[in-house]
Amino acid sequence: MKHTQEDKIISEFLNSVGPWSKFIVIGGGFALFIYKLYLADSNLDSSPVGTRDIDSLIPRKIPEIFRKDLAKYLYEAGFVHVFKDIDVPATESYIKEIDGIEVEIEFLTDDFTRKDKNKNVFIAGVVAQPLSYLTLSLQKTLEFQTYSQKTGRVVSPGAWMFHKGLTFTKRNNSSKMLKDLYGIWYVATQLGVFSERTIQEFQTLAHQYSKWFETFQKNLYNWIDNATPAEWSRLETQDPFGNLKKLHFKRTIERLRNLVIDSAARENLFFPREAVFPN
Repeated sequence: MKHTQEDKIISEFLNSVGPWSKFIVIGGGFALFIYKLYLADSNLDSSPVGTRDIDSLIPRKIPEIFRKDLAKYLYEAGFVHVFKDIDVPATESYIKEIDGIEVEIEFLTDDFTRKDKNKNVFIAGVVAQPLSYLTLSLQKTLEFQTYSQKTGRVVSPGAWMFHKGLTFTKRNNSSKMLKDLYGIWYVATQLGVFSERTIQEFQTLAHQYSKWFETFQKNLYNWIDNATPAEWSRLETQDPFGNLKKLHFKRTIERLRNLVIDSAARENLFFPREAVFPN
């Protein structure tokens, strides 16, 4: 996809959901395009890998202040409602062709509830899938504006990176897992000054959520230690510009770990270095 396509897709999506856009946070792979197009230096050469899915994060509780629910807005904008399984309520998505690209919208929410953590939930007329660790992504957001002046919210890059590192091991699809790993590398290294600010945010979040940080590191180092040559090759090919190499990826993860642990030491916080994070 060209940048004009990505901008048009994001703009049309925000226009389609009407006033509900103030409650929606865009995550997933489209967040990388938002960082690149609107929040980082758009002239940088490295563009993220294309995606046709817009993961739309919504809180479990939204005030019913609009005459039409979210599903009605999407229907009137020409999106087709599709059921994806036979759960009760069934997992669903909304599909529409925008500028020649078939775009799929899915709604996600946190699993912060006492029971039925994995059960789909109705929110504002749509069905949202619960995901673990998503609370942080709903809380840490950035506002952006498209080229056509549509305003939206996206998961902050530090929280985006944190969530991917916590959850990529839960992927049933290996291709999506590799895209998550690619995304961590991309946000941390390919967006210039924006990447440096992202790493600073990640350090802060890692201190605030130290147990999550341990899980983040365990997940990544377990993958690094056990990945086969074929898996490394597939990871490297995620980047069409050829910048993602095994050594660069490992050094990126090592840098994240060391920055967090060293800054924690300066603040008299404790993160186990050897036992928890094998070299």
